[in-house]
Amino acid sequence: MPKQDEQMQRKVEHLFLAEKFFTDEAYADFDNIRLLHNALPELSLNEIDLSTDFLGRKMALPIYFNAITGGSNPSTKFNTELSKLARQLDIPVSSGSMGVFLRLPNETSDSFTVLRTNNPDGFVIANVSAKVNAQQAQSAIDLLNANALQIHLNGIQELAMPEGDQEFYWLDNIKEIVAKVNVPVIVKEVGFGISQNNLADLYKIGVRNVDISGFGGTDFAQIESARNHELDLTYLDQFSLSTVESLLESLPYQNRLTIFASGGIRTPMDVIKALRLGASAVGMSGLVLHHLQKYSLSETEIFFAEFIKQLKLIMAVIGAKSIADIKKAPIIFDERLINYANQRNITLTS
Repeated sequence: MPKQDEQMQRKVEHLFLAEKFFTDEAYADFDNIRLLHNALPELSLNEIDLSTDFLGRKMALPIYFNAITGGSNPSTKFNTELSKLARQLDIPVSSGSMGVFLRLPNETSDSFTVLRTNNPDGFVIANVSAKVNAQQAQSAIDLLNANALQIHLNGIQELAMPEGDQEFYWLDNIKEIVAKVNVPVIVKEVGFGISQNNLADLYKIGVRNVDISGFGGTDFAQIESARNHELDLTYLDQFSLSTVESLLESLPYQNRLTIFASGGIRTPMDVIKALRLGASAVGMSGLVLHHLQKYSLSETEIFFAEFIKQLKLIMAVIGAKSIADIKKAPIIFDERLINYANQRNITLTS
C-alpha cells in the first residue's frame, strides 16, 4: 500500500493532536480583565442585536469559524460539518491552509470545496501561507469561490516543525497578493500573537485587515514538538503574545486596521471581552473542532445555540444593545496587563 503524502499525513496528525491537547481552560489573558455591570441597562433582552459587519457583509453574529483543516479524508468530514454549522448560524467560515491543494489539487480539492458546496450563499474564507504568490492565492480563492482570503503567518510553527520552512521572506509576497487578488485579504497569525511593530509593517504594504490570533488556545509549538521525535521545541511558545496582549498591541492601529481576534476563545465572556478590546469579530477553531470530534454535529449545534443565548445575557448585564455598545462598557485591567501596556507604550482606556 503506497505511503500517504507527507503533507496530507501532517493534516491528519494536526487534527488528532489538536484534540489531544485541547483544554477547557485557555491562557489568553481574558481572566485578567473585568467588565463592570450596568445597574441601569435600560433595554429589553429582545432588543439586543448581535449582527455585525464582516468585511462589508452583514452577518448574524460577531463570531466566525477560523482556519482549521483541509487536505485529508478526515478533513472532508469536519469541513462538511463546519460548513453546515456556519450556514445555520449565518457566520463566516475559513478553510485550513490550502498549501496541500496547491501541490496536490486532484487528491485534496474535495476536502476544501465542501465548505462552499454545503454553504453556497455563505461567507467562505480561503487560507494560504505567506510564502505563496498572487497567482497561487487566486487559485485558492477560485476553488472556493471565496469571499475573502486569509494569509497565515506561522514562523514559530515552521521552526518547530520537523519538515518546516527555514526562510521567511514574506512581506513582498503579501504586498503582491493584497494588490492583485479580487477579494479582501486578512493577514493572520496562527496562535502566537502579533505586535504593533508587525502591524505597522503590514499597514505599510497595504494590509487593512488583521487577525491577531494570540496565544492561549491551540499551541502549534506543542503540536509540532509532539510530531518531532528528536527535539522538543515547545519552549518557543514563550515568545508568544496572548490574545489580550495582542489586542492591546493593536490599539494604536484600530482606527486604520480592521482587527479580528482569535486564540483561546472558550466562553461567551471571552467573545464579549475581545469585542470590548476592539475586535470587529471573534474567531474560534479549537472550541468548535473539539465539540465536533468529541460529540456530534447535532450536539455542537445545541452548544452554540446556548452560546448565543449567553452572549445576549452578558450584553444585557453591561447594558449593550449592539456590538458597538459593547465597546463603550467600562473595563478594568489587572496590574500585569497595565505593566505590559506601560512597557509597550500603549495607552489604555477604561
